Amino acid sequence: MTKQLSLIQIIYGSMFSAITFVFTYIGVQVPAFGAFGGLTHMGTLVMFIIAIKYGKYYGALSGAIGMTLFDLLSPWAAWAPGTFVVRIIAGYVFGLIAESQEGQGKSMSRNLLSLVLGGLVIVVGYFIFEAVFLGSGFAALRSIPGNLLQIMIASAGIFMYKSMPELRR
Repeated sequence: MTKQLSLIQIIYGSMFSAITFVFTYIGVQVPAFGAFGGLTHMGTLVMFIIAIKYGKYYGALSGAIGMTLFDLLSPWAAWAPGTFVVRIIAGYVFGLIAESQEGQGKSMSRNLLSLVLGGLVIVVGYFIFEAVFLGSGFAALRSIPGNLLQIMIASAGIFMYKSMPELRR
């Protein structure tokens, strides 16, 4: 038997995706190897906060939908398929590892581990996508500094997520 989504869950998922989309627009190009590396933005911070506070499903959906929409509506449209796959996995990993006996996001050590492992998914996932898409592993190296910077920015979420409100179920 499959569990049916409630209207409030659909509303939260949509709201989180929209917030992630908006914060993904707050970004800069990161120079790397004499050219432009990846796009660094605040969307990863928002996705991380959502995932550790509200769980793996909201984290996965907010990142995948919000950031893929950003790609589709920007000059980065060719990256949309990679973004969808990388972000749905990373958001899920962020939220899954942040689950503990104490509750979602209640263990600082698990939250830090989720940041590291989810960040690894982002760095490796985009590297693989870009190596295939660009046809060169060397060219794909340019995105690593920008992705690492995004993970560093997202680390602020370790301290920010506690200020987020509890969701009405």
